[in-house]
Amino acid sequence: LIPLDSVRAGMGTFLDDVEAADGMEHLCSEYDDATDAEDFGLAGFEGEKETFSDMVTQDCGPQASMCVSPGSVPDQFVSFNIPLGFEVFDGMAASDLSNNIFVSFVVNAVDTVARADAGGSPGPTSPNNGEAPWQMRTTLTASIPIVEGGINIFCDGVTAKTDLKDVANV
Repeated sequence: LIPLDSVRAGMGTFLDDVEAADGMEHLCSEYDDATDAEDFGLAGFEGEKETFSDMVTQDCGPQASMCVSPGSVPDQFVSFNIPLGFEVFDGMAASDLSNNIFVSFVVNAVDTVARADAGGSPGPTSPNNGEAPWQMRTTLTASIPIVEGGINIFCDGVTAKTDLKDVANV
């Protein structure tokens, strides 16, 4: 559903500036390729993969799997976790919304029922670039401002949440 090499993240004020400065990093490829002792994360916030894994899997941690593309979407909702690195938000909050995390990734969804109804063998799940009537391919980009804790984080998170059903029905 989400090709891991398409997942990119960066930090800055404007997405265009971050992209122009080659500030978008392939965090999932970096995370998957890292050994336990190797560093990963946004530039300036790198840390050892083993330490990060220990932090997110502790009892009070989010218990989240990083960079795992779902194979299906039975409830029409996708959750995808990206490892940004260590202490990314320390001292980065800005009330003028000048510090943002940008995330961009490709969603490549196949309607298996429509593919079967089209009359051919199921074949591979991603045979092309989205030209088939049973395949939807799009790039999603989100901007999440780094702000002090409180209601803003919740509201920004709710606003940024995108339901795959809404995207597919457009």
